[in-house]
Amino acid sequence: MADTKSDRPTYTAEYIKGDFEKAVYLDSVHSDNLMTAFLGLGAEHWALRRRVMVLEKFMAEGKVIDPAVVEAYEPTPEEKVAWEAERDDFIERTFSVLTRATTSVTGAIPTEKVPAREP
Repeated sequence: MADTKSDRPTYTAEYIKGDFEKAVYLDSVHSDNLMTAFLGLGAEHWALRRRVMVLEKFMAEGKVIDPAVVEAYEPTPEEKVAWEAERDDFIERTFSVLTRATTSVTGAIPTEKVPAREP
């Protein structure tokens, strides 16, 4: 089992609160609030996905582990590359819709066709 002594160096840092309450993404306060919530959910989702990847790795190796070991786990360089690629794919699948071209809508149906997003 990994060393979990409290005097060993870690790679964590103290939490620094962001300035998200003042962020402006769109021209509507309500849309900005939804955007902030959406980005926060995406970040939380990715943190959980990363944790599951660590747990699956240990399960595949037949290890029973303490939750602190999961928190302290440092991926190998190969794992970092693979996980970053998976993260980028997740971001593309989830958030790319926010970059598509839009049109002004005056009623329930758009007056012009929205161009498809380039692959």
